Amino acid sequence: MQARTWDATAHAVLAHWRAQQLPVVVTRQRGDAAPDVVCVGLPAPSQWGKRKLAFSVSMSDIANTSPCPTLAQVADGHNWQIAAMALNAALTQRGVQARVHGSFAWQQVTALAYLHPHSDLDLHLPVTSLAQASQVLDVLKQSSVSNLETAVPLPRLDGELIFPGGQAVAWRELGQLLSGQVAQVLVKDLLTVRLVDLADLRGLCKP
Repeated sequence: MQARTWDATAHAVLAHWRAQQLPVVVTRQRGDAAPDVVCVGLPAPSQWGKRKLAFSVSMSDIANTSPCPTLAQVADGHNWQIAAMALNAALTQRGVQARVHGSFAWQQVTALAYLHPHSDLDLHLPVTSLAQASQVLDVLKQSSVSNLETAVPLPRLDGELIFPGGQAVAWRELGQLLSGQVAQVLVKDLLTVRLVDLADLRGLCKP
């Protein structure tokens, strides 16, 4: 880990993470970072004041990597599991495996308390084309409408569609772009954050 000065709370968080061998998340990479260094982050749960720690590690120190948990894994045991599995099935039919990041994912992988009654369900949805993205948006919109009529609704759906090069676009903003409500959307990847228009977005889908 990159040498730096931490306060007592940060030390407590890091000590727990080391002892339990808990994961960190890869964040946006600094332009001045060395080629063998990875920028990572650690959002601590409420017991440590929801501190967000950012630091760098050497690639040689990374023991393993894994994707975020799936929607099916996160939904297991929640009272909204039936609604989640219906959403998951609809996305699977369109060739998308839904994964979860954010508070629900962190609670799933750490067994620590990250959630509150109004926590969003943050989805990570990889797509290969704008046509597929449009189908996914239809599923999410329908799920949001159906939620109003469901006895045990899903948490509010948030999250991003991920294009082939790793570029992420928030799903609601993408819907506004495709419907002509806005001219540009924010696109994020591991190196940059930028605004793109529909023509640029089509370019992200090309091999």
